[in-house]
Amino acid sequence: MPQFSIIVPVYNVQNYLAACVKSVAEQPGPRDWECILVDDGSTDTSGQICDVLAAEIPGLRVLHQQNGGLANARNTGLDNACGDYIGIVDSDDLIEPAMFETLYNAVQQPGVRLAACAADCIDAEGRRIEGRSVTIRQPGVRDAQELLLEAFQTGSFYGPLSWNKLFDARLFKEKGIHYDETMLFGDDASVLHRVFEGERCNCLTDVLYHYRTRAGQITTAGFPPRKTDDLRMYWEWLQYFSARPGREEYYEWAVVRYWRIFYQFWCQSDAAGNLPELKPKFMAHKKHLDAILPDILSSRHLPLGEKLRAAAFCASPTLTYGAAAAWGRLHKRKGK
Repeated sequence: MPQFSIIVPVYNVQNYLAACVKSVAEQPGPRDWECILVDDGSTDTSGQICDVLAAEIPGLRVLHQQNGGLANARNTGLDNACGDYIGIVDSDDLIEPAMFETLYNAVQQPGVRLAACAADCIDAEGRRIEGRSVTIRQPGVRDAQELLLEAFQTGSFYGPLSWNKLFDARLFKEKGIHYDETMLFGDDASVLHRVFEGERCNCLTDVLYHYRTRAGQITTAGFPPRKTDDLRMYWEWLQYFSARPGREEYYEWAVVRYWRIFYQFWCQSDAAGNLPELKPKFMAHKKHLDAILPDILSSRHLPLGEKLRAAAFCASPTLTYGAAAAWGRLHKRKGK
């Protein structure tokens, strides 16, 4: 039985797949790992590349399936994993040779069943992008759900990611957790609050993961309609913490984050030119924003001006944003 199962969902990444897999295969020490390549119905040569790599590199397994989306591919990997620990790597990214050995050593602390590392961003050619990284404010062994609180407070995604972590496989099996296949964006983050429940995470500052950003990618394509799934993710977190005694501070910050991400997405969608198309989706989520408006207005974490903007936005999103955008343009012209 392998000690590690490293799951790599694969879809149309023929230009990056070999480099990704070879970075996984460079893990030092005994070959006590398996790497599961889940070809999610690729329409380029990614599927064939998987088979060639598996023939060359011991420990690789390839599973071909019809396209079901990223969450479905991750779940296929989870269901077929044999290792005591689970790692997940996106198929166009790169990892450091010592990543999983370092994270494995980190989970040997008493009471720790998951560990996380920092990450940087690289471009399509593999060059580091300055100023873009995934970092942790407070390293060391922590209540795992504190990583979500930090995400609410700062927007950091060190916590709500799967690919910068090593999980004890029992965290998924014992809790009956699979990734949400109805979400096209933020599917990993949408379940991690349940994975983290009652757990401690050893948080490292080592940069062991290199996240690639490239044209046409989900996370770089202007404002893709599927990004509205993030609103659902934040709403589910908010509801979850509202029902947890002793997590009042988490709920308060979840309210702040939901308001801010809603307004940010509205602005980004308008800038990308697809707000008219996405307005029905936004308005479907706006009922949640209206429901928490009293908590926004009473928040100790928001300045008065932002509370007033939230109240006006709930009353009339179009007029409020239009007035704010016009003021911004006027201010910009005056500054020239």
